[in-house]
Amino acid sequence: MSLEKILERIERDAQGEVDKINKRASAAESGIMNKAKEEAEALKARMIEEAKEEAELRKERLIATARLDLRKELLAEKQETINAAFKKAIDNLLSMDINKYRELMKSMIIAGIQNGDEEIILSERDKSRLGKNFLRDVNSRISDKGKKGRLTLSRDTYNIAGGFVLRRGKIELNSSFESLFKSSRDELESEVSRILFPES
Repeated sequence: MSLEKILERIERDAQGEVDKINKRASAAESGIMNKAKEEAEALKARMIEEAKEEAELRKERLIATARLDLRKELLAEKQETINAAFKKAIDNLLSMDINKYRELMKSMIIAGIQNGDEEIILSERDKSRLGKNFLRDVNSRISDKGKKGRLTLSRDTYNIAGGFVLRRGKIELNSSFESLFKSSRDELESEVSRILFPES
């Protein structure tokens, strides 16, 4: 075999090897590219899913916060309405016909006394509007019930809307309207709430 033929054969064999290597490299490159694309698609899908989950969680948190804020606002408005109802109740007592108001005060004092020799402390307004005979009438009714009937009207006045304070020595029984409503507010508030907000 001549040198030329040997060289041609070596060149052909070498070219065959190069072609095989190129084919394998091309197949490997294609496989790597396909795998990279699949991984990229999987990563993209995972990121989209995580973003959706995060968005859903954020939406739920925002809705929960909005509901909580709404409940707080409604509660504040209800509380304001209930406060107004209690204030209106006191205002109604204070604007009663004077004769009815006197009778109410007499009944409350008689129910609140222990011995019949306590001192009555009124507001400046009630002191002037209840009249001179008020204390005499109360003492007379107390005497009729078998008690001392020696209540006295204090020179002091208290800054109260209405009602009174009974004092005996250092002990005071606060029967002002504000105090009475405040002490029974917990009990009355649920009933007032039911009347004002029946749908709740």
